[in-house]
Amino acid sequence: MDNFDNIAQYPMYFAPGCKLLQLQPQMVSDVYDYLRKLFGSKIKLYTRCCGLDDANQHNDEAVFITLCDTCYKIYGETYANLHMRDFWNVYDEYKDVYPLGEKEGELRKTLKNTFCGSLPQEHVKSWFEEWKKWSLNSTEKD
Repeated sequence: MDNFDNIAQYPMYFAPGCKLLQLQPQMVSDVYDYLRKLFGSKIKLYTRCCGLDDANQHNDEAVFITLCDTCYKIYGETYANLHMRDFWNVYDEYKDVYPLGEKEGELRKTLKNTFCGSLPQEHVKSWFEEWKKWSLNSTEKD
C-alpha cells in the first residue's frame, strides 16, 4: 500500500456510498467540500453503487476515498488497480492542515446514526417475511 504523500499522482474520487448520498446529502456535500480543499479540482464525486458498478470502468489506477465500509470492501477486493482510502484515515493525515473543527463531531455522530453498510442478512430476511405477509393479505382483500 502506498503512503499518503503519493496518492495525488492518480485520478482521485470520493465515493461516499449510495446510501449516504440518499440519506445524508448535505453531509456528503460537506465532506466533498473538505476533500476539494485538500486536493482541489483533482478529486471528483463518484456516485455509482459499488454493488452495481461496471468492472470495465476501472481499468486505470485511481484513488477512491470513501465513507462506506461496503464500498471500501467491494472496490478494494474487486479492483487491484484502485487505491482505497477510508475518509477518516485521510482526515487523520491532513487534519493539522485542514481541520474540520466542530463539524468533525457532527460528522462522526451522523455517520454513527446513519446506516451505511450493507444490510445484514437477518434484517433482509425479516423484512421479506413481513412484506410477504403484507402482500398476501393485500391480495386476499382484493
